[in-house]
Amino acid sequence: MTLSLVIPVWNDPEGLCRLLVQVQGMACFHEILISDDASDPPCGPQMPGLPAAVAADPRLIWLRSDSQRGAGHARNIALDRVQGSHVLFFDSDDLFTAEITDLVQHLDQLPPDLRDYDFCLFRHVDSRVRAAGGYGPLAGDERYWDAAGATEAPAPLGTAAATQMCRIAAYPWNKIYRTAFLRDNGIRCTEIPVHNDVELHWMSFFKARRMLISSLICCEHFVVDAGQRLTNRSGRERFEVFRALEALQHELLRNRHLPDYAEPFIEFYTRLFGWITDTLEPDLRAAFTARSRQFLLDHLPEPLFTLIALRRPDVAARITRLLTERPA
Repeated sequence: MTLSLVIPVWNDPEGLCRLLVQVQGMACFHEILISDDASDPPCGPQMPGLPAAVAADPRLIWLRSDSQRGAGHARNIALDRVQGSHVLFFDSDDLFTAEITDLVQHLDQLPPDLRDYDFCLFRHVDSRVRAAGGYGPLAGDERYWDAAGATEAPAPLGTAAATQMCRIAAYPWNKIYRTAFLRDNGIRCTEIPVHNDVELHWMSFFKARRMLISSLICCEHFVVDAGQRLTNRSGRERFEVFRALEALQHELLRNRHLPDYAEPFIEFYTRLFGWITDTLEPDLRAAFTARSRQFLLDHLPEPLFTLIALRRPDVAARITRLLTERPA
């Protein structure tokens, strides 16, 4: 296996320098593609704080957009350039743990019948959990990991377990992908300002036929509740999430082999609607609620709603509230 590392970056030279210093000593990466989303000043080999020895790493490939188009576009242009057999997307403000090397070694030593996997899912530690004295993801995700019974050695993830594990947070960096799997299925990030990783996460589960899972904690995700991170935005760019959801809902309805994913996906986006509404600037909430209602009317046919009502009455009740209640 040759593993490519893709790092989108926008106006985060400090985080990028910290990460590149770390990965310089990690031989598990065949190439490291930094995709700059029109940072000002540019993030490149001459940026302040980047040691000369790190900048001289021959594995580094510097890419740059001529205008800011979001992390999804940055990841996509890097994916087009990836030469490794496998790829791992990462964020410039996060860090790896030592266990990423262990996971790569496990994957290199897989028996022949498991080597043609589409992706391998792994755990992470959330900085908020670490700050509270724990070590792992948030409790909502950890319960799925506990139920999955995953071990450190990667093992096959069956469909029944996958329809549970797909419910974990849709991060772009919790999977090692087979590059050809993404390319052959046209799986990419949505090129929108926020929520660009939603399509990557869910389409991977929809399309995959050979999934692996490992309990190894391979990275730490750093969360800052305030600041300029994309996740902290509260403006009209949040409305772009429907572009990702429409593509996924179309795929769900087009393929008869996906009914097992219908309930977790619809639960995901109806909860997401609530989270976005609470996050938005108050004067945008009524418009977003109206857009959410229209999305359900346009994309949730009655047979699918009936299926959800039978399997998850609580989700059906949430849908009904979205369709009938008027925003305050």
